Amino acid sequence: MLAGALDGNPPPGLAERIASAFPAGILDVRPGAAHFPWLDDPVGFAERVERFLATGA
Repeated sequence: MLAGALDGNPPPGLAERIASAFPAGILDVRPGAAHFPWLDDPVGFAERVERFLATGA
């Protein structure tokens, strides 16, 4: 699960609880990003998605 550190819906704490509901759930909180991390940090977002697609983690 990706979340922005500045996101209010869901805030990072709730995003962590949601991710933990899945057996292999992980959370990546993007610093300085809000609800749309692909707009706030497009390079970091793309790198994270590419890493997930390449490795599944």
